[in-house]
Amino acid sequence: MTQKVLVFEPKKCIGCRLCEQMCTLTHYGVANPSKARIRIIRDHHSQLDIATYCHQCSDAPCIDACNFDALSRDPQTNAILVDEEKCVGCRKCIQECPYAAPSIHPEKEVVLICDLCGGSPQCVNICPENSIQYLDIQKANNIYKSIYITEIAQKLIEEDKTNE
Repeated sequence: MTQKVLVFEPKKCIGCRLCEQMCTLTHYGVANPSKARIRIIRDHHSQLDIATYCHQCSDAPCIDACNFDALSRDPQTNAILVDEEKCVGCRKCIQECPYAAPSIHPEKEVVLICDLCGGSPQCVNICPENSIQYLDIQKANNIYKSIYITEIAQKLIEEDKTNE
């Protein structure tokens, strides 16, 4: 199976938070954003809605940080999985995550990490603006490179205009 990853494009996001709702409905049968494995945060300075979610890091510092072997990888999807029986809610994985993606379940006191819904992320399926996509890792890299190059070009154009 080709490795796939979640890709989020903030400029497409309208802040509807349907992804959070669908995540909790899928995993817990309730619409409760405090239990979501994806969170939308509004950046008022840039006027963008930003998704915080597990990037399924190849080196996975969260797995290395867990002293209780509660985190592992799904061999099919490469998603990080949480064994709730082993998780003690110590939060070491949260501290080590470079994306601040894991959170704690408000009632169970175990860590919440995106499991890619077993290979069919429901947040992707419900997003009305297609701001969340589940793509082959090569295509995802190309999108990020394209976004980065476009941003650099825009900055150079702006600088050029101010120098005139």
